[in-house]
Amino acid sequence: MAEETQAQEEIESTQTTETTTQAPTTYTQAQLDSEADKRAAKALETAKAKWQAEQAKALEDAKSEGARLAKMTEDEKTKELEKQRQAELDKREAELNRRELSTSTKSLLVDKGLPTDFAGSLVALGDAGKIKTAVENIQKTIQETVNKQVEAKLQTDSPKNGASALDGADDPFKKIMAQYKKK
Repeated sequence: MAEETQAQEEIESTQTTETTTQAPTTYTQAQLDSEADKRAAKALETAKAKWQAEQAKALEDAKSEGARLAKMTEDEKTKELEKQRQAELDKREAELNRRELSTSTKSLLVDKGLPTDFAGSLVALGDAGKIKTAVENIQKTIQETVNKQVEAKLQTDSPKNGASALDGADDPFKKIMAQYKKK
């Protein structure tokens, strides 16, 4: 009985290896072009549907805003429009301040000899004073670390076996000099 199951397993494993080692499927250029066209059409269809959904949402938002404004009195409309303008101006001002802070942070980093890759992280602090303090701390820390590493690399140990002491009797330079002095 055990032999039959073992023989059956061998047949099944042989069949699975035969199916996995089939030759790869080859396609003609027309088939590849057709598949590429199908994928491109699907991507375009998806993008179009997404765009239409965004447009429909924007239209619905505009209609609801128009209906809301229509229900208001003239004074309320004026106040609402003024509030919207002020919000837009505040948004623009915040963006300009962020850009200015980013530019000044990059300039400060360049002046201190630090990589400008830190600028994005430092701008998140939001305050020029905090950024300047952080840059100075970064520069100080980097400088101290570099100095410690340089000092560690420059330190050398004295020879352990005295091999560099050239003042002995077996000093090759003294032997050569002695030969020249004899001549």
